[in-house]
Amino acid sequence: MLSRRTLLLSGALLTLWPGWPPVLRARQACDCKRVIHIDLDYLYDSDASQVGRNLEALVARVASIGANTVFLQAFADPVGDGLIRQLYFSNRHLPVRADLFGNVATRLRNQLGVAVYAWMPVLGYALDSTFERVVRVDPKPLVHPPMTDPNQYLRLSPFSKRVRETVGEIYEDLAGSADFDGVLFHDDALLSDYEDASESALAAYAQAGLPSTIHELRADQDIFQRWTRYKTQALNDFTIELLDCAQAVRGQPLKTARNIYALPVLRPDSETWFAQNFDDFLAIYDWAAVMAMPLMEGVRPEVAEAWLERLVDKVAEKRNGLARTIFELQARDWSLPGQPYIEEQTLVSWMTALYKQGARHVGYYPDDFIRGRPRAQLIAPLMRDE
Repeated sequence: MLSRRTLLLSGALLTLWPGWPPVLRARQACDCKRVIHIDLDYLYDSDASQVGRNLEALVARVASIGANTVFLQAFADPVGDGLIRQLYFSNRHLPVRADLFGNVATRLRNQLGVAVYAWMPVLGYALDSTFERVVRVDPKPLVHPPMTDPNQYLRLSPFSKRVRETVGEIYEDLAGSADFDGVLFHDDALLSDYEDASESALAAYAQAGLPSTIHELRADQDIFQRWTRYKTQALNDFTIELLDCAQAVRGQPLKTARNIYALPVLRPDSETWFAQNFDDFLAIYDWAAVMAMPLMEGVRPEVAEAWLERLVDKVAEKRNGLARTIFELQARDWSLPGQPYIEEQTLVSWMTALYKQGARHVGYYPDDFIRGRPRAQLIAPLMRDE
């Protein structure tokens, strides 16, 4: 018989923690993912002894939270602009800020037994100017010539053979530098409905039987949809190509996860704005890592829980949707000056809303293991499997 602190709801075992307000947590008879998404930028310090202390803090932090999976940053982005100028592993193409990734991954895997996914960019590398970039055509071409989008990640063109080969070598070098369990493909793998107008991209469209100008591609609705699908599939194929590069060096399979924005899940027609398709993610990758970040999406705080519930409902409509989707919450509010931490009770409420609605795999980003935010005593009960 179930104790008075345990309920059975919709086939999931739900537990109340003593001393908490009515916080329900889904208890599934499955290997549920509890994910902490870690920036090595927090760990890095020019003082090697401080790096060692920071690493001890990270290991203790992951143990105290009780997560079973870590998405671990393998690149450096201290500026926070998404343009990757340095990496945290030895490689042939970009400077190494510090060779940290392999050591940190090994400590987490061996000491704590957690699964470590290398969080890696797909297109956002600061290679030299001879590499083709994703180029956007402005809706008013007489006002602005084709150019990179200043409001988006500065990305390399996935249609360039040279780009693909070079980024593939970066993934090979990652695989040769560390032991890890999988790869998380970053959210920089996207193309808008006015991209890509680079020379290699236009040539690829023509070879695929599509018009070779953006305006012609957008002029006819059927052609526009074919072009959207072509770009989506090109990005998908490139990530698998990168996975193959890493696996060839590793000599064994790696798990895959890929970040997807919430809008392509909530509104499949928005594939045209992102070149991301949720059905594709569920079919191709082990995990679709949905960025369940209401404030980042401009959702008002008072309706954030309802928005999250609707997101879970949309995922649940898909075959294996809940089984293959990780919901990643935000732990900071990037829309405000100073990017303040979100109050833990808010994060707890969001996480609880996900669980109650049927989410099985949940995590958050970022975790500040130096300052201890979010506070472990508040978040850990929702991140442990016991």
